[in-house]
Amino acid sequence: MRSPCPLCPRHCAERFCGAGDVAKCFRHRVEYGEETCIAPSHLFYLSGCNLRCRFCIGGEQAISSTSGHPLTPSFFAEAVAWGRAQGARNIQWVGGEPGIHIVAIRELMEQTADLPPVVWKSNFYFTPQMFELLWEHVDTFIADFKFGNPECAKSLCGVSDYIETVTAALLTVHRRNPNSLIVRHLLLPGHFDCCFLPILDWFACHIPEALFSLRDGYLPAWQAKNDPLLSVVPDPRDAVKARKLIRQRGIRLT
Repeated sequence: MRSPCPLCPRHCAERFCGAGDVAKCFRHRVEYGEETCIAPSHLFYLSGCNLRCRFCIGGEQAISSTSGHPLTPSFFAEAVAWGRAQGARNIQWVGGEPGIHIVAIRELMEQTADLPPVVWKSNFYFTPQMFELLWEHVDTFIADFKFGNPECAKSLCGVSDYIETVTAALLTVHRRNPNSLIVRHLLLPGHFDCCFLPILDWFACHIPEALFSLRDGYLPAWQAKNDPLLSVVPDPRDAVKARKLIRQRGIRLT
């Protein structure tokens, strides 16, 4: 029987996330629409996740840990060479959620010669211990800070300890190197006051040296298509108002 996982707050032995000994990549591509400080970036999409966000754009493919090609050294080396030829400035681990595959990813990076700079995009729903395993390997951390209060987190992704877990992880990375941290927030329809504003307040108070990335391209996906609130696109005026508030706080927007 497996022992409880020490890296995810679920601390489960049965692996809710579905992670096994071998990580799987269900897609990789060079993305030019990332933040200007990292684009173009070579994204590796790994299957499996420790959250169940109802609006997940990856849907079942991202959540099912059986989706994709085994992330073997030969597959990865060939993919990295292809991305470098396309002009990628770095590789970026995304998901699903790459954190559930931390052991396999670390071993792979340590075996790879001439590894490009590494970007780690995560939901940050992990214990600080997980990030201790990444300091020597990751150049830039991107945190998806999704929800600004426990009620929305519980309703939309199924966990009740979201706020305290994610903020503790953010503080861990920020204390280590604030210039390595980008915090993303996706504007959700109907969640401006309850999610965006509390996140902005917390960011300004606790990690103002980090970069803030506002994402306003939400489209209903997966289970959100059947949700009365999430099945619509946000009011475009919300993005204008959000950027104005960010600048008023003196926060660096990327």
